[in-house]
Amino acid sequence: MYVAKTGTSAYTDYNTGAADPSKRNELGKNEFLRLLITQLKYQDPMEPVKDQDFIAQLAQFSALEQTENLRRVMEQFAQSQEQMGIIAQATGLLGREVVVVNSETGEKTTGIVSSIRFVDGVPQLQVNGSVYFLWEVQAVNSGD
Repeated sequence: MYVAKTGTSAYTDYNTGAADPSKRNELGKNEFLRLLITQLKYQDPMEPVKDQDFIAQLAQFSALEQTENLRRVMEQFAQSQEQMGIIAQATGLLGREVVVVNSETGEKTTGIVSSIRFVDGVPQLQVNGSVYFLWEVQAVNSGD
């Protein structure tokens, strides 16, 4: 009988998350606006900012805002894709024989995944009447 190990890296990556975007060293739209306002506030009245320069800065601000919005949407998309991968991995085990290890007791159990439930987005598998987390699956036995 063939035994295949399961990978839980997608689940681990999803739970640990990426670096906090608010801690990056980037010039955000609020900082950009503060700089623009400070520049206008302290400009030389005899040589004010040219209209073209001001329009160029506003265009840069608009581009910055659109880039931030795109980044936010892409992060949400990536999280959604990771969650879909976890769901697919969990549902792929339904009706399959698995080897699970209880993370609290260390006890190994072999049985058929009879149901799956999601609690706060975390898949829980029912094997032999007990509930296990996806990361507790050590192996999936083939149907041969």
